[in-house]
Amino acid sequence: MVHGYVEYEGIVRGIEKSLIPQVYIVSIENPDAKTLFDIHKSLMVFKLNDLVKVTISKVKPQYREGVDLVMSGYVISKKSVSKELYKILISLWGFLLIIETKNKDLFKFLNYMDEVYFKLEVLKQ
Repeated sequence: MVHGYVEYEGIVRGIEKSLIPQVYIVSIENPDAKTLFDIHKSLMVFKLNDLVKVTISKVKPQYREGVDLVMSGYVISKKSVSKELYKILISLWGFLLIIETKNKDLFKFLNYMDEVYFKLEVLKQ
């Protein structure tokens, strides 16, 4: 954690249709974290297998309008699944963001009902 935010990189490993029309479930993975979230088709700024950077911040991050995805929401649940795995659920105004991570700093950084920002930036397509 640096200056009120946490960043990590990952690869978009899955983009699956949801039961809700025009909504997709996205999976981003790296060795230390798996990030799953719902997103409307019109907000997708990435493709399958893109390298992306995820930022979780308590203040609105700098972003490139029309290029990066930035959404705000609230931490609704967090739990320690095991000694080495933590699960965090964030409500993004109706969409759900789930982070499963080995990063204890991210787990400690977030508290219930914290307002947070989720930023997704494509690094390499």
